Amino acid sequence: MGIDFWIGVLGIMGTLLLVMVGLLNFTVFTKQLSVAKEQIGTAMRQLEIAQQQPDLQLIQRAITETTDHVRLMVERPYLRPYFYADARWAPGDAATDDEVRAMAELILNNFASALMHSAAFPQYPVRGIDRTIMFHLRRSPALREFLAENFDRFPFRGLTMLCLLASARADVEAELGRLAAVPGLDAPEAERRRGLLELFRESPDRPPLEFTALNMAKRR
Repeated sequence: MGIDFWIGVLGIMGTLLLVMVGLLNFTVFTKQLSVAKEQIGTAMRQLEIAQQQPDLQLIQRAITETTDHVRLMVERPYLRPYFYADARWAPGDAATDDEVRAMAELILNNFASALMHSAAFPQYPVRGIDRTIMFHLRRSPALREFLAENFDRFPFRGLTMLCLLASARADVEAELGRLAAVPGLDAPEAERRRGLLELFRESPDRPPLEFTALNMAKRR
């Protein structure tokens, strides 16, 4: 065999080698592309989770704020009727008056926080908290009494809670009028309560939760 034959063979072998190297490179590139796509997909999912995290945290906060009292009632089941069954505290009950009032304060503070979060963050699950607050206010004399006695402690959320408590607009007006006429109020608080009554009268179609957002905006 002459040199020309071996040159031809070497040329063919070289060509085949180049083809094999090209195929190998292509395979490696394909795998790298697949890995890159998977990494991009993972990054996108992580980004979506990160974007949803604030919403999930607000949902979790709503659940915590409106059900935190349940844990305490599991430990003190004798308190449950005062907040679920329209029971009034009376001397001789298993619960003390201080226990009932302390639970009422805790529940109302949690409800007030939930209302402020619903006013500040559109992602907050409003429909869940208004039903819960309405349920307890309408079934708990202790909550109603604490709200009336300490109405000044809820400057942004008090009107909303009165709206959720009442079944008719006339009841809200009557309660606001009574609260504005409580003896011994200082001038700013009496004026604030009269202002809430005027605001309510001027807003016949405003949903209860909007009063919290409106009062917060006025104080900024």
